[in-house]
Amino acid sequence: MKKISILVVTTLLISSCSSTTQVNSSGFVPGCDQIRLLDTADKSTLIPCLDGAGSFNFNQLKGPMVINVWGSWCEGCKEEMPYFVDLYKRQAFESGQVQLLGINVEESSTDDAVQYIKKSGMSWPHLEDLDGISKSKFGPGVPVTWFVNEAGENVDTKIGAYTSKKQLFEQVEKAFGIKL
Repeated sequence: MKKISILVVTTLLISSCSSTTQVNSSGFVPGCDQIRLLDTADKSTLIPCLDGAGSFNFNQLKGPMVINVWGSWCEGCKEEMPYFVDLYKRQAFESGQVQLLGINVEESSTDDAVQYIKKSGMSWPHLEDLDGISKSKFGPGVPVTWFVNEAGENVDTKIGAYTSKKQLFEQVEKAFGIKL
């Protein structure tokens, strides 16, 4: 009986210390100065950079670029975010060949978004859409991911959460003709 009690207690202690959720605290909010832009005088739909250092018009964004629209309150966004963190570590993104841009939507506060970015390990630029302005371009609902070419044109879209890293990586490779 004593051996069974020790086994049960040991099992409980070991299982209570393990977690399937990986928390990466190395995230930060970079400036948006690294985002490549098209020359345009159009300033019709400005959305501020999450770091507070400027605003950008959707029509100015120049690819190749993956744009992921997310919210810290969105369960699908939380599930797919580790895939984007891994994607951003790939050579094509580290070198700037392809850019990654996040657009945080309908957040309760800027601080909620910043805390989520830090907790999730994100380190790419983000725009902040507290008023839902991006719905006119990306449609309602999150997550949604757009693939924008060098001319600023959408070449592919994913509505809903990615269910695997492979699914995301294959769509990036197809959209931009690269190998990750």
